[in-house]
Amino acid sequence: MTSRQITCRPAWWPCDYPATIVGQTHVYRMGAERLRLRKPKRRPVSEWSERYRVLSQSSRPGPWRNSTAHYLVGIMDAIDHPSVETVVFCKPPQSGGSEAVHNFVGSRIDMDPGEVLYIYPDDHTASLNSKDRIQPMLTASPRLSSYMTGADDDVSTRRIKLQHMVIYLASAQSASQLANKPCKYVIFDETDKYPTELKGEADPISLGRKRTTTYAHSRKMIELSTPTTERGQIWTSLRTAQVVFHYWARCPHCGELQTMLFSSIKWDGGHKAEPEEVRAYGLAWYECRHCARPWSDEERDDAVRRGEWRASSGGHPLFADLDAAAGEVAGMRLFQALDKLQPKKIAFHLPAWVSPFVSISECAAAFLDGQRDPMKLRDFSNAYEAVPWREIRKEREEDSITALRDELDEGVVPAWADVLTVGADTQDNGFWFEVRAWEIGPDMRSHGVRRGFVESMDALDEVLLKTAYCKASGEEAPLVAGLIDAMGHRTAEVYDWCRTRRIIRPSKGEARMTRPFEETRIDTMPGSKKAIPGGLTLQRVHVNFFKDKLAGKLQISLADPGSFGFSRDLSPSHARHYISEYVDQKTGGWICPEHKPNHLWDCSVLAMAAAMIARLHLPKRQEQPGQAKPRPQPERRQRW
Repeated sequence: MTSRQITCRPAWWPCDYPATIVGQTHVYRMGAERLRLRKPKRRPVSEWSERYRVLSQSSRPGPWRNSTAHYLVGIMDAIDHPSVETVVFCKPPQSGGSEAVHNFVGSRIDMDPGEVLYIYPDDHTASLNSKDRIQPMLTASPRLSSYMTGADDDVSTRRIKLQHMVIYLASAQSASQLANKPCKYVIFDETDKYPTELKGEADPISLGRKRTTTYAHSRKMIELSTPTTERGQIWTSLRTAQVVFHYWARCPHCGELQTMLFSSIKWDGGHKAEPEEVRAYGLAWYECRHCARPWSDEERDDAVRRGEWRASSGGHPLFADLDAAAGEVAGMRLFQALDKLQPKKIAFHLPAWVSPFVSISECAAAFLDGQRDPMKLRDFSNAYEAVPWREIRKEREEDSITALRDELDEGVVPAWADVLTVGADTQDNGFWFEVRAWEIGPDMRSHGVRRGFVESMDALDEVLLKTAYCKASGEEAPLVAGLIDAMGHRTAEVYDWCRTRRIIRPSKGEARMTRPFEETRIDTMPGSKKAIPGGLTLQRVHVNFFKDKLAGKLQISLADPGSFGFSRDLSPSHARHYISEYVDQKTGGWICPEHKPNHLWDCSVLAMAAAMIARLHLPKRQEQPGQAKPRPQPERRQRW
């Protein structure tokens, strides 16, 4: 090394740390031990984020700005409070919560290093977040990228090794990925999608907490999720928090603070307004509860920027004053509520209409959608109000099902129908089945063409595959998909039957899944797990998801879009199959009392799942002018 060579001081190198002098050049040692010895200036997470965080994978790329979603400032800075060990964030989707957590992790990398463990609902989600969120966070920020080793082997989808600490990513589905990793910081992401328990182990939350045992006095844990049911993990954690904070916005007209309630969102037309018009033309506004002045989306954002978090009990502000909340006080924040109460576990609750990423009109339109479709009302409750779905159980009477009968005879397909699907429930003594017609499109209007019970596979062949179901005009409706229950004592028989009748696939119902349906290969190469091309696959079906959807459809009037009708010969005994099951309010799962028939209910669930798998819920493809519509050519079958 010559005296002409110049080595620049890295951004992270402490100014007062001695350097080794070689000739006239200062050479700074960049070992991991030097990083651990340095003592950078301690800053609140929100202040650190504005200085060093850069967003690359975002709708608003560039340097982080606290003013974009001001409510995140309190959440980020509260994590730093000495008494706080666990922070719970119950939120709507796309509210910035995950980015706030990444800001916290970035600040720990820079100011208080320690092993980090991110826990995601499944392997796929963990891999996506590693590639699309965490790695870009490190590379986009010059401050954070200086901690990377530069070695390709140190960056993978499950482990990111920095010069002075390691970031781990794990799936909540795997007990082995949650073991043997002592960590100072643990992030539980989308906890309501976690399984309730793992084979031979506790639940993922408990396993994650055990990883922090050796850091009992300095550990930090963050739980964030959109709620689902009252028994869901995020709502349970929120209720066990010692302090729960709600956001108060300050009216830009009168200056009064208030919690933002959905009842203050107004729009012309009331419940008769069309959701798409409200959404498309921005017809809704927020009305101040003090001065009754309307807020536009821009005024709402201004009110939120001027607002603050307050404890639900006692009304204590999170910060001692607004100047501290706005980031105008250097050093540690002045936490009025936390300094007074000294809690270990705190929670934040935020509805969607506080977020700048969701318009007021979008919230109003989502509510109107829910008035027309009970399943969309559940989505409004979870994804907009950010509260658990509380379904009031109504005893469904036979009359409510028989009221869904129309004037068509059994076996006749409605004129509006496009295709057919089938569902079959396997019993030891035979098979229950349903043939159901569907109109392709988002409403998924349907009609039960035929249902019943047969004793043999040959008879099932006859009613499902060898019989042609036609409209009154004589046009035959094609069968496009079907599912048959393959579990029980006849699994091998069902598999063999499906191998030669590929349009109907074997299925297995599961109460807890991360997706509505998934595929598992059955036929594999001898001695390996490699799938045989064209081999049989098992369709796993999230039965609670489809039963929720079916229960909602059974509440739609026959004259309304998305109805779930039956032929006029539906008997009271068959109607009872649709009123047997009910929702367990503790678990959110469906229960069928003993000795009550529910077989046709299960058949309708499978027929609906087959329709969703066949993507019949998507809008019809528009044909090009002059292009002939392709028509399926079913084999000749006996006309029903």
